[in-house]
Amino acid sequence: MSYKNILVHLDDSDTCAERVAAAIALAKRQEALITGIALALESTISSYIGIEIPSSLTAAQQVLVEESAGRAIARFEAAASEAGVEFISRTISCPATKAPAQLAFFAKHADLTFVGQPNPDEQGAAFQESLMDGVLHNSGRPVYVVPYIGRPNVKVRKAVIAWDGGNKAVRAVNDAIPLLQNRDEVIVLVVNPKARAKGFVGKQGENIATHLIRHGINATVDYQVAPNLSTDTVILNYLADSGADLLVMGAYGHSRLRERAFGGVTESILHHMTAPVLMSE
Repeated sequence: MSYKNILVHLDDSDTCAERVAAAIALAKRQEALITGIALALESTISSYIGIEIPSSLTAAQQVLVEESAGRAIARFEAAASEAGVEFISRTISCPATKAPAQLAFFAKHADLTFVGQPNPDEQGAAFQESLMDGVLHNSGRPVYVVPYIGRPNVKVRKAVIAWDGGNKAVRAVNDAIPLLQNRDEVIVLVVNPKARAKGFVGKQGENIATHLIRHGINATVDYQVAPNLSTDTVILNYLADSGADLLVMGAYGHSRLRERAFGGVTESILHHMTAPVLMSE
């Protein structure tokens, strides 16, 4: 089992380099095709504010947008060429409101999509959130979110799975198998484990660990009992204390475009993550 088709969102931000490096490194290990997509957003401001803006200003703005996309594409192509991986690059022109759906469309036809964690201190954070939301909730495919602070533990090769036994966690684990197979250690983290009903075999988490072991993954189970702490706090603390370089979890909640929040654990993880997170819905 391996990834053969990887997608990465490109932009002209300083943090995009880490996202591209992570995607290319995986593509090289998996001998996969990597597609980089940059978005050249079309201005629709005049339709929102109800006044006519001179076409010269609109055209000048569009030139700047396309130049920004071009720089992102050029850096991606240079990095992919240097790494010796097979790649495709695309520039998609569309209004900002259509961009999440456009990226989600291409994500539907990839094994895994790399996006960046929005930096709340930078302009465009809301747009980055909408892109992440669009891919996660509308593509049916897993999303690999790279922190805006970068990947501090790239040589650790340790992964943590946030396991609750639900369908979303099941999908995330199986989507992540190619990423887990070469890890030195994979920990199935169960927070406040529940007692198993009669007829179930083993403690919570043991069966998924056995499943992963059958795929050649060095999986163990760890139980954290902390009834006075929220689940997201326990996960984030464990991730930091273990020094893991990957978190795998199911994504819960509703679209940010509808409610401006993923809700609960998912929202907290995406706002406070310090290591890459693979999520599936």
